[in-house]
Amino acid sequence: MADYFKRARGALCCALVCSGSMASTGLAEEVVRQAPTVDVESAAPGAAAQLDPMGLDGVEPRLAYVLRRYYENSLGGAESWRKIQSVRFEGDLRLPQGSFSFVAYKKKPNYCKVVLLGPKGGRVVMAYDGQDAWQLNTRQSALPTTMPPAEALDFIRDATTGGHLLDPTLPEKRIELLGTQRVGQESCRNVRVTLPNGQQVTYAIGVTSFAELRQTVVNAVSGDVEVTTHARTQEVDGLLIPMQSTMTVNGEFRHEVLLRSAEVNVGVMPWMFSRPSVAYIPGSVPPVAAIANDGGQQRPADEGVLGAEGSAFNVEPSGFEDSGASRFQDLDGGTKQSILEELDSL
Repeated sequence: MADYFKRARGALCCALVCSGSMASTGLAEEVVRQAPTVDVESAAPGAAAQLDPMGLDGVEPRLAYVLRRYYENSLGGAESWRKIQSVRFEGDLRLPQGSFSFVAYKKKPNYCKVVLLGPKGGRVVMAYDGQDAWQLNTRQSALPTTMPPAEALDFIRDATTGGHLLDPTLPEKRIELLGTQRVGQESCRNVRVTLPNGQQVTYAIGVTSFAELRQTVVNAVSGDVEVTTHARTQEVDGLLIPMQSTMTVNGEFRHEVLLRSAEVNVGVMPWMFSRPSVAYIPGSVPPVAAIANDGGQQRPADEGVLGAEGSAFNVEPSGFEDSGASRFQDLDGGTKQSILEELDSL
């Protein structure tokens, strides 16, 4: 059961690939079970913030051509990419054991937060704020805990917005063309990225679409080679986002992620990804001091992400709903506002 938690974590990360690669297997079962916790150091490189994310100076010409076309076709090009600050996703995670709804946020450069909606109002929250990878299972504890080191390695790797084909000139990062493979009806170029910490991500980029059609990684926890294949892409403000992603290990199905929606620039702020300093209490509203840890000033509502009261932890218990009866279908403005208030509190 503990493996279910890890599996669902990576499943959701991987689904958000074009707005940030995430491809380790692991998350849902821990709505039922708690994972051990250990301190972990941030694995995110800070140097990337100083680079042109699409700069290709010094990159081998054949690779530069593939990357340039990928940036144009999948990320909308440099001008469009500069306008993208954050992405909000909602969808369903389907595993052999069952289906779960989720909402996730990603913000440049490497902020990530995923909320899985579990049985009888339970929540599993996983987040990275650029320094701290943490998790919370409301059915096990009222307080968030540090993500175990190996799981955090995968989560941090996959937290980046836009994926690792950006920032090709990052020091100690290596990107290389490996050959070709077929994904469905399209031939693809394999592009392998080796990160400064040694982790590798291999992307299959379509030779005509220049879209990411497949991603392959090694799970830091299990050592499994995880292959995630994307389908049903949708363009959202220049981003080509896969709305369906299926992961296999040794050809065996592990999970499928189906996105229902993706929205850009919905007012996501960095502090929303930080570990809460107070306990989660369903239906409660913490004091202003617990909400405003940014110098003593109360955090303002930002483009509808938080309500006027900034109601953190205001989460009412509700029953688990299968993906066939989504709790987020046909959202009106009031419902979306309520969900955002709920999720931003965790």
